[in-house]
Amino acid sequence: MKGNAYKWWLLALLFVTFFLELGSRQLYNAALQQIKVDFAHLGITDTQLGVVGTVFSAVFGLCLVASGLAADLFGRKRVIVLGTALFSLAICVSGFAGGIVALVVTYGVFNAMGQCCIAPPSYSLISQYHVETRATAMGIFQSAVYLGVVLGSVFAGMLAESGEGGWRIAFWLFGGVGVAWAIVMAFSLRETPVAAKDGEKATLKDAFLALVKKPTAIMIAVAFGFYTYASLGIRLWSAAFMVREFEGVGLARAAFHSVFWLNLGSFAGLMLTARFMDWVGAKRPRIRLEVSAVGFLLCVLPVFWVSRATGFAECCAALAVLGLAVGVYEAAHYPAMFDCIAPRYRSAATGMTGAYAFFFGSLGPAVLGWMSEHLSMRAGFASLSVFFLFGALVLLPALRWTFKRDYIFEEGAARP
Repeated sequence: MKGNAYKWWLLALLFVTFFLELGSRQLYNAALQQIKVDFAHLGITDTQLGVVGTVFSAVFGLCLVASGLAADLFGRKRVIVLGTALFSLAICVSGFAGGIVALVVTYGVFNAMGQCCIAPPSYSLISQYHVETRATAMGIFQSAVYLGVVLGSVFAGMLAESGEGGWRIAFWLFGGVGVAWAIVMAFSLRETPVAAKDGEKATLKDAFLALVKKPTAIMIAVAFGFYTYASLGIRLWSAAFMVREFEGVGLARAAFHSVFWLNLGSFAGLMLTARFMDWVGAKRPRIRLEVSAVGFLLCVLPVFWVSRATGFAECCAALAVLGLAVGVYEAAHYPAMFDCIAPRYRSAATGMTGAYAFFFGSLGPAVLGWMSEHLSMRAGFASLSVFFLFGALVLLPALRWTFKRDYIFEEGAARP
């Protein structure tokens, strides 16, 4: 498969990998309420359940630096395949966990170490093969998040509601499929290195300097941290929020609706925004950064609406509107970042900025768990609107002063 055909085949392969990664990540969130019931004899609290998500996010963030650099140094294909195998095995073993400590080690640590190997090299590969169609291709790739989260939630929620230990089956099945897919990827994905002008591979120092010398990229990364904090909190606790706040809503129903409406809105917002940016970006490349800021602002009121919803249907509507706004932001984030980072450093830069974002964002699940115990889950969700507002404010200086200087022109792209 050559030329234009392979770039779409590559996108399909990476789409399935991302689907499996995000689908397996959602298994714990959807089954969280039943896991608490199964481990009730151990005295499990909401804060401890949140700590599992926090450990996952912290390890995921810290390891992103290594995975991004490893992809640039040793090959993006190798990192993706090994990462898929590792997180799939970890998910499978998590199904045998007998308590929180075991989940922290298998799901929180080893699963995170594998999952962090997927996004940096994948986004780098997509950016290499897609220039004029970059926002659209990244939008399609990002949509795997929504499909994986929805189907993973439904699958895990239905099995969890079947009774004690039902949630374990979802972990075993997703893990097994992931291992099989890693083998498929090993034979289907090409290794396509990025050639440097001086013929040398990137070093950690080079990649770090390529990032810190771009104030626009730094501001995008800081804003991404605020987004990640809010996103992780919403995705971990939304199903439990529905079960606790709305009478008659069971675990399977909550697992489906808590992600379906959010991700349906996100998919619509992302695909429409991606096509719009590719169209407008031909003449106005700064549109990607402008859309990022707008996306943040659009999230402020919907997340507050979710926290104040008085009925189940109203909560679903609020999640759909929030999802639409999230999709606008997610369509623009990586294209805006890559406008400022040279191609040879994009895997490493994705890893470094993601490391900060997930390390900071890892506080979200635990803090919302603490707020649920000491204030209320509604108060926790309402607090997230502040983080979306901060994200928009951080991007304003980049729009006003630094983007034009930091923009990197590529063949086939527009000049600022």
